Amino acid sequence: MATNFDRSTTFPYQLNPTLSPFTSHEGKHCDNMATVYRNRQLTALSFILFIYFASIGCLSPFFTSHMRHLGFTLSEISFINAVSAFFSIIGPLLGGTFAERRDRYKSTTVFFMLVGALSFMALSFVPRYDKLNYKPLVDFDCDAGLRVERCVNWVTCGEALDTSENFTKVKLTNCHYQCPNRGHFTSTYPLHMCFHGHDGNICVVFDDSGKNNSITEFESQLQTWPYVEVPAQGNVTSAGNSHEEDVPRAHVAMCNYLPLAPVSFNKKQYQGISCRPDRDDCSIHCKVEFLANGHTVFPRPCEEAFGNPTTTFWSYLILRSIGDLCLLTSICLLDAVTIWSTVDYEGSYGRIHVWAAFGIAALAPFSGALIDYKSGIEGRIDISPSSFISAGFALVSCIFIIFFPIHKLKSTQIQQTFIATKDDKSKFFSGEMITFLVIVLVLGMQWSILFTFLPWLTMDIGCSATQMGIASTLMFGFSIPFLLISKNMVRNIGKANLLVFSFLFYFTRYAGITFVKSPWWTLPFSLMGSFTLCVMWIAAVAYGQKLAPPGHSLIMQYLLNVLHFGVGRGLGSLAGGSLISNYSQRVVFCGIAVFSAVTAFFYLTIYHIGLRKQNKVMFNSSWYPLQTRQANGDTKAHQPIFADQDDDVENSPNNRQNNNLSK
Repeated sequence: MATNFDRSTTFPYQLNPTLSPFTSHEGKHCDNMATVYRNRQLTALSFILFIYFASIGCLSPFFTSHMRHLGFTLSEISFINAVSAFFSIIGPLLGGTFAERRDRYKSTTVFFMLVGALSFMALSFVPRYDKLNYKPLVDFDCDAGLRVERCVNWVTCGEALDTSENFTKVKLTNCHYQCPNRGHFTSTYPLHMCFHGHDGNICVVFDDSGKNNSITEFESQLQTWPYVEVPAQGNVTSAGNSHEEDVPRAHVAMCNYLPLAPVSFNKKQYQGISCRPDRDDCSIHCKVEFLANGHTVFPRPCEEAFGNPTTTFWSYLILRSIGDLCLLTSICLLDAVTIWSTVDYEGSYGRIHVWAAFGIAALAPFSGALIDYKSGIEGRIDISPSSFISAGFALVSCIFIIFFPIHKLKSTQIQQTFIATKDDKSKFFSGEMITFLVIVLVLGMQWSILFTFLPWLTMDIGCSATQMGIASTLMFGFSIPFLLISKNMVRNIGKANLLVFSFLFYFTRYAGITFVKSPWWTLPFSLMGSFTLCVMWIAAVAYGQKLAPPGHSLIMQYLLNVLHFGVGRGLGSLAGGSLISNYSQRVVFCGIAVFSAVTAFFYLTIYHIGLRKQNKVMFNSSWYPLQTRQANGDTKAHQPIFADQDDDVENSPNNRQNNNLSK
């Protein structure tokens, strides 16, 4: 249940809006109490973020591999990810609005966490759909003629061979005796295949030395040959091994095509084919190859399906969409509480999310090892152990949310800021804001393509679930030192420059992964995810909060989450799926790498030529001196990047506005 903030007990002193809270005794006392409360809430938030993001880390690296195992094609995976991403946008809009208006952050967050955990856990029970495509077994039997394995997707045996008026060349090789009671049998007498005609007969001799007529070729219109469907024979055991692995066995249903004139051999026409085996209980079998117009052709492929594709597709799509909606909504609600609980979006926000990164990094390899172990026993990919662990951690998160002091903190000072800015005419969508949001959207699309299609590529080169988990651990674990120094890093490097670096790291990661052939060589490129996601996100949040007008911090944070993890993920999945369907995955990744480099150059140019000149901050008609401001409105740090970082209370957006109100 949501805990309503009692202003009278927590803040016994009402601030006079005409006085500065940093100069009056009452204001200092109120601010100190607010700081204590905020620190308690941030400590609880850190612990909850660790538990909940550990739940996310158990499953998120393995979604694509699980979908591929269920039988989805690459285009179906792209569609499912896009639909679930767009559908998830509804959650923050409805859930966030409800929590804000009713002041029920606790109950709303717990509800979405529980429903999301149940949805993701239910994914492990989605029935598998297998669609096998394979070439039918073919051989030539002198008694039965041309023998082709009967595929279940054929209505009749007449569908096996393509209809054509042209002659098909049949190449026979490796002819041998096949005896029912003895398996492969080598006779001291050579094998004979004879062609009969009105003008005489001719026989071809096969011997084990392969010197005399080891290959026989004849032409005929195979489509006109009459066929007989021979059902599979049950309870048949063969004595000995088959001479060739592709010789049809007795338990396989067959289509027997009987030779029909004309048969062209050695440029002469014959009426039939017969063989002269050494024994009456043996027949001759040959390996067969078909050629038409100089090219090798095959019978129509066999397609065998297990399960119901409609049930598998829609059940997974619905569950995944609900799960992603609840996941994005829960993250947005936790982010809203974090935004309300901190006044330092460059330092405290990054240090809080150290625990989120640590949570994802902690359990991903263990979860991958469990999937590999269970898959080795079952003979198929099984994410049920990881899904149950993920649901368990989500449940623990809900318990802590209920008992910990987690809710939207509305201090008197912030309340006064809202009252003062209620009629503020600040423009939200400025030119710099629009450019920034477009950059966040493009970064979300690039992250989406890697999130959706990189596991497919790594599976093709032999990556196991354990290695995928290790890659996730390296990515988020390597980001922890940068999150700890996020404030000094943002101040010294600049927010816009960090976004440019994110594009450059995307360029390196996309380009490098295309040349990787070994599973373990994918891990160095996983480290770059620390910059393309974690560091980028801290810079984006800090930049967005700087650009947002006073009183719009919460709206800004929701907008960033929806753009990057909702709209960006959906568009990236659709664009990536469309490109990979027309080109190879490695070609597409190389193209995206070039696009990343070009985008970084253009954004850097546009920012320093046009946007940076507009970085003037004005409150109540007073300008900050330009000589003391850096890019993105940063104050010059004048300190090493690894120096101590204190919360910048006075320079936070809300306090800057409040200080100006007191003047």
